[in-house]
Amino acid sequence: MQKVHDRNLLRAWYAIAALTLLGLALRVAAAQGGMWTDEAWSVVFAAQARDPLGVFTRINHDNNHHLNTLWLQVVGMRASPLLARAPAILASTLMIPLAGLLFVHRSAVGAVAAAALFATSPIMVIYGSEARGYGLMMLATLVMLLLTTKAVEGSAGGGTRWIMAFTAGLGVLSQLTMGAPIVLLTLWVYLEKRSSVGVRAAMVDTLRLMGPALGASAAALLLAVVPAVVSRTGLQTGGYNPFTVHNYLTGLSNLETWTVGWTFPAGGLAVVALLGIGVAILVRHSLVARSQARLYGILILGVPVVILVERMGNAQFSRFYLCSAIALLLLGAEWTAQVADGEARNRALWAAACALFSVTAILHDWQFIELGRGQPERAIRLMADEAPRGAPVDVRTYQFVAPVVVAAKQADYPVALASGCAPAAFMIVARDSRSTDTVMRCGRPMRAIGWSEATDLSGDAWVLYRA
Repeated sequence: MQKVHDRNLLRAWYAIAALTLLGLALRVAAAQGGMWTDEAWSVVFAAQARDPLGVFTRINHDNNHHLNTLWLQVVGMRASPLLARAPAILASTLMIPLAGLLFVHRSAVGAVAAAALFATSPIMVIYGSEARGYGLMMLATLVMLLLTTKAVEGSAGGGTRWIMAFTAGLGVLSQLTMGAPIVLLTLWVYLEKRSSVGVRAAMVDTLRLMGPALGASAAALLLAVVPAVVSRTGLQTGGYNPFTVHNYLTGLSNLETWTVGWTFPAGGLAVVALLGIGVAILVRHSLVARSQARLYGILILGVPVVILVERMGNAQFSRFYLCSAIALLLLGAEWTAQVADGEARNRALWAAACALFSVTAILHDWQFIELGRGQPERAIRLMADEAPRGAPVDVRTYQFVAPVVVAAKQADYPVALASGCAPAAFMIVARDSRSTDTVMRCGRPMRAIGWSEATDLSGDAWVLYRA
């Protein structure tokens, strides 16, 4: 039996290695487009900060993902998009074998399934290939999951809590939303301890294990936020949309679509499915073997419930729910491992579901790769074709200023920003359903010579007009 187990384990790692290469290829392909709005502003902020200290003291904006900004400062504004996105690609690719490691010692099938899900899930590919801090944050979350699980099971080493503290601090400096998984993991540890040792002992044990991570997270948060808050301008934000049910449904519907690749006919159905899964595994632990039922339920429900109860703004951004996405993918691997040991009929049905995921996920990946995050670099190429020596451009949509400036720097194409009714050979605006082939600028007609498309998760669509 041991030889069979070892053989299966070796085969699993071969499969995980192949899936890691596939995931890397998808992320490199997704990283080919130009720097979209948020990425481009990150590049501009990194240049304006001037030095590493300035990343912490001179950028008073929520789009500052500190460790990522340090990297963008090192490589410079003229760096290729692929180089700028390298940390995210590396971190997201490392998530694939790490996800397999969460399962490999108890289920080879589950380990391969976890690697496959993290390799191809569109939301992992998207946020794992952009020059922001989400890729590093998600890797830190998986590391915390692995270490916390081992600690609760009693198989962790003596220095685990300090490794967790280091990981938590780096995660928060990568992206502030790292705070959510840290708090939710702490809650899970407490509930698991309470069921076995009682309330008071559970609190002591939880603080002993998670206290350093909570302290490191708090310190990193203060380091990241306080300089901006006490600055002359205060902490600035790229935009704020008040909470609405429509925004909330949009965010969770996009989360479901780009995590598992399945699109519901109405956003409300996706939300019901997501929240229903979380509640179901919390109520019926038999749906997931082991104590992971409570863990996955907390991770799936935690952020959506808090945002709903607190009516927090910007609820339409799926990146705020990445904790739920990670838990959904791990839950899928867990179910795959369980079904593999079950009845043949269940295995056939689950195999069909897995095949459906694989097809839809790859199709969504391909769609995203084709869109190229709105292809801001193509606008510069169109300008260069029309005016090879450079030209003034009126960027009517302010959010496009950074993408135009950064794309022009990377292409070594000279552009001058024109405002008001100053002469301009080109004008670039946001594309929407009201966009037309011709527009009037200061009494003179301009015709559209190019445009782009984008997804809800990454990129902004534009129209380029020529005088």
